[in-house]
Amino acid sequence: MSTTLPTTATSTDRKRTLLFGGSFDPVHSGHLYIVSKAIELTDYQRIIVMPTCVSSFKPGSHPASGADRLAMLHLAFENFDTRGRELVISGWEVAKGGVSYTLETVKAIYSLFPVEGTLGFLMGDDLLAGLERWYGYEELVKLVHFVCLTRGGAVAHPAGACVEFLSVAPLRASSTAVRSGEEGEGLEKVRAYIEEHGLYYAGRNREGG
Repeated sequence: MSTTLPTTATSTDRKRTLLFGGSFDPVHSGHLYIVSKAIELTDYQRIIVMPTCVSSFKPGSHPASGADRLAMLHLAFENFDTRGRELVISGWEVAKGGVSYTLETVKAIYSLFPVEGTLGFLMGDDLLAGLERWYGYEELVKLVHFVCLTRGGAVAHPAGACVEFLSVAPLRASSTAVRSGEEGEGLEKVRAYIEEHGLYYAGRNREGG
């Protein structure tokens, strides 16, 4: 796969589409694992990975810029096995700027991509409990089919939402570990990018901190 992944639809064909959003600050092995399980366990034909500009859950500025996070996503998914699915790294929220609520992003996806049926929204079970408090929830549940990765245990089912649960084995991975240089197996190019651009721990190391 080329290092420059598509940033928009690669054809006019209508495809079952799954959106995976997050801060990706930076991308880590857990994110790749989530996408791989979604490909393995669902029949979505197009996966859109989209970093936030400013998260409505984490309104503080991100340590890395949107451009840096997009670049690291391209590097992380460079040789990713899509099993024939279309994988898109979208910078729509970054280009838009400011806080983007899921509802407005979902509406944008429908206008930008030829989506077949209902858009899927990939999420972890940690977000499910607070889903009913999301901005525009009642309208949102009419526009998306939630695909929730669960690691076992009781999980709430939000009122009115269509939720598909995917049972997956837990994987320990975090952006914090990547920032500190503690994790990076399979993400060597991401770590090299961090070093080259002085992001996170890299800048502190050069200063002797």
